[in-house]
Amino acid sequence: MELRDFELEIIDYYKRFGKGLPWKGLWIRGHLLDVKMMYVYSMYKSWRMFCDVAAEFGAKIKPGDYQSFRTYFHLLKQLGLVRVYLEFVREGRRVVAYELVPEKIDDPGWRRPFQIKYPRTDWKAKTSREKHRLRKKYPRGKGRRRGRPPKYFQEA
Repeated sequence: MELRDFELEIIDYYKRFGKGLPWKGLWIRGHLLDVKMMYVYSMYKSWRMFCDVAAEFGAKIKPGDYQSFRTYFHLLKQLGLVRVYLEFVREGRRVVAYELVPEKIDDPGWRRPFQIKYPRTDWKAKTSREKHRLRKKYPRGKGRRRGRPPKYFQEA
């Protein structure tokens, strides 16, 4: 697979900075700039292939599953970064192709879409002291109990 310039740039940044940035949004932007329009599932397959090739170069980007890709793509659509290009029904199923919104190529939503969509959420990393305070304030339930199950019937 021949890597494009933006893909080589993503691999280089990943090697230098690690998991700090959401690479999926940058890849979707570059991919749509390159191919003009595409279906979500085809884009997901291309994303998986890119992640496999990137792993060979030492950038172990986790591709996630199709549902997480669709959720991420839907978020980009809500932010107005992508729009419907073509829509039709084939064999009873709705098929939609998407394109990039040209006015929003340099929008900050490509890098941090969740932070743009939900700005009131505290996205800062918590210190260990803060995590401890929150665990104490909001304790978890006991969950499934371990060990042998209780005897409900006494053997006679």
